[in-house]
Order: sequence, then structure tokens, then C-alpha cells
Amino acid sequence: MSGYTVGIDIGGTFTDCVAVDADGNVAIGKVSSTPPAFQQGFIGSIGEVANRIGLTQADLLARTDAILHGCTVGTNALVEKRTAKVALLVTAGHRDTIYMMRAGERLVGSHAQEIAHLAGHYKPEPLVPKSLVVEIDERVAADGQIIMALDEGRARETIRSLVADGVEAFAIALLWSTATDVHERALARIVAEEAPSAFVSVSSEVVPRVGEYQRTVATLINAMIGPVTSDYLARLEDELAALDYPGSLSIMTCAGGLIDIAHARRMPLLTIGSGPVAGLIGAGRLARVAAVGAPTDINVLTGDVGGTTFDVGVIRRGEPVTRTTTRYDQYEYFVPTLDVRSIGSGGGSIVAFDEDTRSLRVGPRSAAAVPGPAAYGRGGEQATVTDAAVVLGYLNPKHFLGGALSLDTDAAAAALERAGAPLGFTAVETAAAAMRIVDDQMADAILLSSTQQGYDPRACVMYAFGGGGGTHCPMVAQKLGISTTVIPLGDLAAGWSAFGVAAADAVIVQDMALLTPSPFDPEQLNKAWAELEGKVRAALPVSLADADVRLDRFVEMRYRQQVNELRIPAPPGVYRQTELDQLIVAFEREYELLFGPGSGYPAAGFMITSLRVTARASVTEHEFVAADAGTAVDVEPSGWREVVWYELGSMPSRTPVYEGGRLKPGDRVTGQAIIEFIDTTVVLRQGQRATVDARSSIVIEPIDVNE
Repeated sequence: MSGYTVGIDIGGTFTDCVAVDADGNVAIGKVSSTPPAFQQGFIGSIGEVANRIGLTQADLLARTDAILHGCTVGTNALVEKRTAKVALLVTAGHRDTIYMMRAGERLVGSHAQEIAHLAGHYKPEPLVPKSLVVEIDERVAADGQIIMALDEGRARETIRSLVADGVEAFAIALLWSTATDVHERALARIVAEEAPSAFVSVSSEVVPRVGEYQRTVATLINAMIGPVTSDYLARLEDELAALDYPGSLSIMTCAGGLIDIAHARRMPLLTIGSGPVAGLIGAGRLARVAAVGAPTDINVLTGDVGGTTFDVGVIRRGEPVTRTTTRYDQYEYFVPTLDVRSIGSGGGSIVAFDEDTRSLRVGPRSAAAVPGPAAYGRGGEQATVTDAAVVLGYLNPKHFLGGALSLDTDAAAAALERAGAPLGFTAVETAAAAMRIVDDQMADAILLSSTQQGYDPRACVMYAFGGGGGTHCPMVAQKLGISTTVIPLGDLAAGWSAFGVAAADAVIVQDMALLTPSPFDPEQLNKAWAELEGKVRAALPVSLADADVRLDRFVEMRYRQQVNELRIPAPPGVYRQTELDQLIVAFEREYELLFGPGSGYPAAGFMITSLRVTARASVTEHEFVAADAGTAVDVEPSGWREVVWYELGSMPSRTPVYEGGRLKPGDRVTGQAIIEFIDTTVVLRQGQRATVDARSSIVIEPIDVNE
């Protein structure tokens, strides 16, 4: 690959674009997002990064081999409720599945304060009105035997009626279609005949896994966002064609890889949550390059601080941690995804007095971009975390976003004083309390994400990015005893998700439901592996047909009579008894690592519930540019300002400020200090020292007491 690779991540407020040349040089551009015509911001961001490189937009596109895109159109459609009119086709007698939900769904994704006020907490709004949930006369048994044949004539009449009623998309989720999909395929064929332009989402294709509720929700959400995502991608292709772009276009998924446009149109569900995942992928790639030991020694925690959320990801023994379910609102559904957990703590999180607990609350509600924090001067009156950072002196009111936006300190102080008035707090005291609360919430989120994976966060390196990563994560790391925090590639940290998109591989994931108890049949598994591997190879983009494709196998297992399923790597090749024994040993080792010695029960036997094959192929070949590491030098500050360090009290202290763009490899800054970049600010605490490494990342470590 000799030209540029362009990664683009569209957020609700900004669209970030990263261009990486063949030598690994990186340029970043940031423009405002343009909803609902997001393709305009997409194209505009390419022009912005071209300008920073010194090229015209046309020249950059002509020299670009691949555009890789983190698409948030489906996510935004769900949040803004701009989804298609969908009919859900289910087996007769199962119309209420998505309304009953599961026992714990009422609390899925709930904030701690929502759980504390449970009496006022209700089930979410239904994804689809009951009038559009239609029962189909058919029935399949768990073993795939057809108990009642599909009444195609009656089904056709039903579908015609729904089309006449203005239905734009169909979600087909029949009982036990994981055992045989003949009825689902027949319904999809009838829909295609009666409504050729309708979007069709079929559960046996979307998520072929056992679990009626989660499978149905996934299929329904895929249909809800299908038309709007497909339309957006079509417009985007037209825009790029009009600009004579000669290269490929791929879309980022929540599984941490790239798929082609055709796949994204069929499975827009995979694009939901791809932004936070992209940051984790970028951190993993940089961590592997910077690692001293073996890849299996790499343990990383990522903290992405945005305007609304704090996203935590985990890389364990060199690989991102994955999970089989995710959620929208309180709806949990199946989808292959990297394990990125979010809490409502970000720069725009609202600081308010809670009447019930008689204390300050930070988040989960956000002021968003409009009206935004009070300091933005756009009419916002509620205090936010950003307002607290301004009042404490962490952010320079005249240097925010490189001076593109001037912050109103007086408005921020007034909003904070109002929030703290019931407690008798001043603006500074409220700001200090809010900052302490949000940092503690972030620390708790990291602690849970790491300990739930069975290891100590103190044994990890933290990668902090997003606009607020450098502001909050040094303190969070200090609270948790994490010894090394990395602000990746300096100012690029603010647009790190776009870089993560540019660093991603093409990844295709294929699942197969397979309920089989021990002793396992090697021939049954060999047949299943061959079928799955054929499917993932067929799903790879045509442009990667000749690429070096890596296939990875995984098995989901549990002890019989237990419910805790674990996904474990499975050996390649043809299976005999030796490989089956390896599966069981690996499962027992992983189970004890997560749940503790003696927690397993081998006497109960084992159960395989699902198989997965992942195909991975490299899309890009660029490497990180590394300069000479330089000599460790303590640099002089570019200025000073008054900063309140909440861990030391409420009195301001004179603090050195450094211009991040002028720091070079080897330069060192000792806390307490502020390092300002164009798009992000690093807040260095007492007892910490920051060093610029060979790739311009800011590496923060505790000061050696023996120095």
C-alpha cells in the first residue's frame, strides 16, 4: 500500500479525520458534524485534513488507497428515534416476548442513582408497537424437527397487509430458527416478492445463537436502523464517486474490525458502538509496537473521556476482551462486540443537587453540544464537568480547542454556585466536589471492568484519550495505583477513535448455535468448523480475496447445570480426542481464573453452546513513526496560572503550564503541571512525571522516591 489511509469517525458534535501516509506520518482534521446529512461532514473532514497536509481535497483522494469509516448513523437514529416503521414476524404464541423482557432487564444499563430510585424507574419504551408484532402460524422444535409447517398463503396475505400499512422493514425472528432456518428463509422470500424495496432482517442470519429474547431484539434493531443506514451509505458512495475517489471504502464494526459496504447495509447492527471500540483497537496497536516483552504480556486499560460518556476497554494478554451481548437502552441483545463499558460521566455531564440523597450528583444526564456547558456561552445554565474544569483552572478559557472557542469563566462559576447553593458551597467548592465525584466514578468503572476480567488494574498500563482523557485519567490512575498512563501520540489523543478506525483490520465473525454435551463428538465439531470457516471466507471483501487471512476458532462452554458460559480459544485443524481434551483443560483454567479456585464442577460434565470463527486480514500496512528517544531533559514552562488541586484543598496554587506542541522526545515535565495541546489538555498531578516518548506520546509515571 503506497498511498494514504484515511480513517473517519463521526460523532454527534465533531467529525474527526486522520490521514496516515505510507511512512506512518499522521495528520488530523476536525470539523463539525452535519446531521442529518452526515456525509457532508464526512467529505468536509477530508478537505480539512488535506489542508493541514498541504494538499487539495482532490489530490488527497487521488492518493488514498482506503477510506475506513466509523459510522454512527444507526446509533443516532436509535437515540433520536428516527428509525423505520418495522413489522416483527414471530412464531404464534410468542408475540409478547420483547414486552415481557427478561427478569433483570429492568436494571440493565441503569445508573446507580436510577437503581437507588427504583420506585420511579420503569421498563423502557417498546421498540415496536404491539400492533406491528405479527404472529405467524409455524412451529419448529429445539432439535430442528418441523412440528407445524409454515402456512405460506396466510403469511403472504399478512405481509401484503403490512406493506399496505406503510411498513418499511421486516424483522423475522421465529422460535428455534437456530436449529433450522427453513421457515425464516421462506418468509424472507415472500417479503422480497411482495415488497422488493423493504429492508429484511432475518434472525438466523443476524445472530444464529440460542436465546429467543436477545436474538429477537438484535433482529428487530437491525431492521429499525437498516433503511436509514443503507440510505446514508448509498449517498456516501455517490459523493465519493462524484469526487473521482478510486480506492475502497470499509465500515468499522463493534467487533473491532472492518466490513465492506454491502455487508454493512445488510447488518447495520454491527456499526452500533463502533466509535468507542475503534479507540480500543488503536490503543492495542500502539501498545504492541511499544511493548518490550511478548504480546501475551500486554495488559491495557483504555479510558475514552468524551462529552457524554466515559468508555472503558480492556486488552488482556495482548487481545481485546470480547463479549457476546450488548445493549440499547435497557434492551440486551446478541452481537459480537469488544467489551467496552460506558458510564454517563464526561465533559458535558451535568452537576446538580439531588433532593433525595441531599448530595451533589454528576451525570448521567448531559448538556450535550447544544446548549452545552454554561462556559460555552450558548444558553446553557446547568453546571457541567467542563465548567468545573474551567473554574478550577485545568482548562485555559482562551486556549480551548486551540482558541477556536472562548470559554466564559463567570458563567461557569455562576452555574456551579447555583448547583452547590443547597449545600452552602461556593463555586470553587462545588467544582472541586464535582471533579472528585466524576474522577471517582471513572475509577470505579475501571475497577469493575478489570476485576471482572480476573486481574488487578495495577498490573495494567492505561491509555487515556478523547478530549478529556488527559484531564481526568492521570488522577484516576493515581487513585487506582496504576503506574503508567499513556496519552497516545500527544494531540492525536483527542481524535483517537478516528486513528483506531485507520488502524483496524478487516474482521468477519460467524457464529453457530451448537448445543452438545460431553463427551463431545469430534466429527460433529469438524463438520461445524468446516461450515463456519467457509462462511467467513465467503464474507470477506472482494478486495481482500488474495490477502493473508487468519482464522481463529472459539468455543462457548459451560458446566452442565450451570449458567456461566465462557468463550475460549479453540485449537485449529482436524479434531481428535487430544483437541477435545485441550478444550476442556482451557475451559477449566479460564473458569478458575475468573471465578476462583474450586469454583468449577467437572463432575457435572461440560456443555458446548456455540461455536465462532473469526477471519482477520490486514487492510493497512503503515507503522508508527518513531524518532530518536532523545535525552531526558526537564523543560521550562511557557507560562503559569492559578489552579485549584482538589486533592490538596480549595486554595489555588501557582502552576506551570507547558505548550504540548513544542515538546520533543525526551522532554520531561514534573507535576503538578498543565500541558496544553490544541485539542486536549493533560493535567499532571503531584507525584507524577510526564515524559515524551519516541512516538510523541505522553507517558506519565510516578516519581521515583529515591531520585
